[in-house]
Amino acid sequence: MLLSAPGCQQKIESRETANDVIKKMVDETIRPTQRENQSRANISLSKTNLSSLLPDLAEYPMAIGEEDSAGVESVEIFTSSEKAGRERDGFYLALADAFNQKQLQLSNGKRAVVSIRKMASGLGASFMLAGAYTPDAFSPSNRLWGDMLNADGIELETIAEVSAPNTAGIVVKKDRVGMITSDGKLDISKLLTNVTNGEFAMGYTNPYQSSTGLNFLITILYAFADGDESQLLSPDVSSAFEAFQAGVPFVAQNTLQMRDAAQNSGVLDGMVMEHQTWVNVRGMSDYTFIPFGVRHDSPLYATPEADASEREVLNLFARFIDERKDQAERYGFGQQPEYQSAYSIKDGSLLAQAQKLWKLRKTGGRSVAAVFVADVSGSMDDRARLRNLKKALVESADLINSTNSIGLVTFNETVNVDLPIREFDVQQKSLFVGAVGRLSAGGRTATNDAVLVAAKLLADYALDYPDHKLIIFVLSDGERNRGYALNDVQDLLEWSGIPVHSIAYDIQSEELAALSRLAEGAYIESSSTSASYRIGNLLNSEM
Repeated sequence: MLLSAPGCQQKIESRETANDVIKKMVDETIRPTQRENQSRANISLSKTNLSSLLPDLAEYPMAIGEEDSAGVESVEIFTSSEKAGRERDGFYLALADAFNQKQLQLSNGKRAVVSIRKMASGLGASFMLAGAYTPDAFSPSNRLWGDMLNADGIELETIAEVSAPNTAGIVVKKDRVGMITSDGKLDISKLLTNVTNGEFAMGYTNPYQSSTGLNFLITILYAFADGDESQLLSPDVSSAFEAFQAGVPFVAQNTLQMRDAAQNSGVLDGMVMEHQTWVNVRGMSDYTFIPFGVRHDSPLYATPEADASEREVLNLFARFIDERKDQAERYGFGQQPEYQSAYSIKDGSLLAQAQKLWKLRKTGGRSVAAVFVADVSGSMDDRARLRNLKKALVESADLINSTNSIGLVTFNETVNVDLPIREFDVQQKSLFVGAVGRLSAGGRTATNDAVLVAAKLLADYALDYPDHKLIIFVLSDGERNRGYALNDVQDLLEWSGIPVHSIAYDIQSEELAALSRLAEGAYIESSSTSASYRIGNLLNSEM
């Protein structure tokens, strides 16, 4: 499609043309200042562990239930998102409400109550692995998280192997099904070959957060190891995975982000998704579902925090669930009972090691060039909010490998290049941290002007380093009210092909969300106090 750029007669029909127009707009209209930071700061030479940046548990309040009391034995369950959300994703909430209304009496005379805290499986496991918080019970989407926790010395008791029967799968375009299947079933060899050769565009989710993403990662490694668990992390498997990953255009933070990006761009031939999500989704009639990996049956575990009375509650709840298993289908569960898990892992410690391998190899051997675009407008002129922004940027810097290249742009009604893109060695990291420490806030908000400046910096950098993957990270707490509107720039940014990942502080921003959708970027809403964790997760999946 041919498009006209604002204030320019040139037609936009290629990435090169888009970059030319962006350069013209930046140089002639936006005219960013070039007050480059020269102040170095002391830095940490050790790497930050993402688990040290966990968000405040208060951001994940109880969805249902009540506290312990003299007459109540309440059991807190971390419950994965597809069971503890709204409407068709509210299976566990409906069960818990019905169970609590029965007012069952325990052997100690108390009333049995279950309390549900909605918590993504990977995040729930991270809270426990970090020793930050352990609930009484845990119901992740699949058993891999339980195996990981047990291997780390957090002994879980299996209360129920199955509480919401489900499968993971690849949702694939119908006209591409033959590229990954044989006789209607997933042919993992064909998938690996076609993705590695660049013939099949595959997307999946972050295996540190997503049960489906972790399942997919282990499926791939297990296939490369020819089903030999002892070779799962071998050099040959690692090299094969890196070659595979070079053919993967998109790793999303979660399934909804990936689905929205895929529907918007049409780039992906296939993506991972749980079957329960698939049957409840709309607008994907051109796709079909092919199951893979281990089943997602939502096991129910008691943690070491659960005492005898609390385990009694859990067993009553498990029996209650089993008696109502026919109700699961109303929520999209239990529709593929014939599917059997394709593998099993005996040594659960391999799962965390596989995540680390993914972290090291996920870019497919490519380095990343990224620009952080930080909002320093008047809405950030709040001491706590600005302090949290600085803290998030500094802590995130510890997660960036030195082989990648980083720049920093700040904006209010004007745009400044605080740090040109350079390899993130100790000198650049020191300058980055120094620049962050000097940030102050005030003025209006020209978000899209700043994004164009970042896009120009990256396009210029790519002329000398064409093999780098280009990324923009936007951190903002307010809506744009100066400079170019989204309609002015969206075609240019879409043609540029640079993903824009947005973190919205304490707001919901449709414009930031739309900006991120242009090229398979992530849009994430966060409190300012949890920004370090949100940015850290983005960096974990992108860099």
